[in-house]
Formats: sequence, structure tokens, C-alpha cells
Amino acid sequence: MKFSYVGALVALTLASLLTACGGKAQYTVQGSVSGLTVDGLVISNGGNTLTVPKGATSFAFPQQIDYGSEYNITITQQPEFFTCEVLGPKGTAGYTVTIAAGISCTPTAFTVGGKYSGLVSVENTVATPTAPSAPVPNTVTLINGSGTQVQLSSATATSGDFAAASLTNGQVYSISILTQPKNLVCTLTNPSGVIRGASVTNLVLTCAPPA
Repeated sequence: MKFSYVGALVALTLASLLTACGGKAQYTVQGSVSGLTVDGLVISNGGNTLTVPKGATSFAFPQQIDYGSEYNITITQQPEFFTCEVLGPKGTAGYTVTIAAGISCTPTAFTVGGKYSGLVSVENTVATPTAPSAPVPNTVTLINGSGTQVQLSSATATSGDFAAASLTNGQVYSISILTQPKNLVCTLTNPSGVIRGASVTNLVLTCAPPA
């Protein structure tokens, strides 16, 4: 808090001196950039726009604003397959010595999944007066390569939609069955491919009693 008060005092002092000389203090609307590895980001401040290139770690609008003017940095165009957000986008010039907003960019995540069916519960054949026979939930585990694992359970539903992985554009996926459910055999179609700017929804997991 002390820094903010000192910064405001310096800014006010500078503004007073410039006003006495017939001018106004000028401020650059600027900030830091992180995670931007592709081109296509365009930001705006009022009617002024700025294209931020890939690899940039900072930005600065060429048009300065006067002391006391408000700024509002917004995303005009997102880079392809990325999502960027502005941190600290609004303020008033002169509240601090410098304007220092931030832009953080992350790759868009796409899911890999599809539909499953036939995942029925297992019958509990051990019944006692205190524990009567009841279906026991059955599960099947899917894995992407040697990484992310997802477990589907009949306790949720015997059929429905599933997502086995979350990846970014251009990444390769290879989904396989890590563990089979009890008393069932599951097969998976369309298990592998490459993310091409959209979620994958054509995997089909079918479970049935063994022949």
C-alpha cells in the first residue's frame, strides 16, 4: 500500500508541474505478455488497436493517454486455438507512476471421447440376512498413451458419453483399455488420431458378456 501512495504522490506532483508549464502528463498503456506462442492476438484500448506478435513478452500502445484519462484494454481478436485474457485491464492514468497490465495466453483444450454402452453392474451372489444380494457397480479404465486415465462406472450409467483425454491442437492421442470390467469384454473403435482444431467425439466403447 505504501508504494501505491508514493506512486500516486509522484504522479500528482508530475502532473502539477506539467500543468503549470501548460502541458499534461502522458502515460503509455502497456503491460506484460505470457504464453503467446502463435500470431493472431489483437488488443484494443478505446479506439486504438495493437497486434501482438508470437513470442512477445510485453506490449505498449503507441498512442499515449493524458493524466486522469481512463483506459480499458480488451481482446479484439484471439489467436487461433488459444485463449488470452487481460489481467488488470481497467484503470485511470496517474493512479500509479506507470500502467502495467498483463495478458496471459493458454492453448485451447479439446476433449477426446465418444459414446459407451453395455457397462452393466455385477450381480452380488453372496447374500446374507444383513447383506441381501444387490448389483455391484462395474468399471472399465481407459488410458491415453501412458498418461491420463479415466474410469467409467455402471454406478453412473450403463451407457452414455465419455471423455478420455483433454489435449491441444496438433497433439496425438492413443486411447486404449487399461482394465476390463468384471464378466464383460469391452472393445474400442477409432482409438487414435491427431487433434485438428476440434474435440474428438467418434470413439465408441462397447461392452458385452464374453462369447
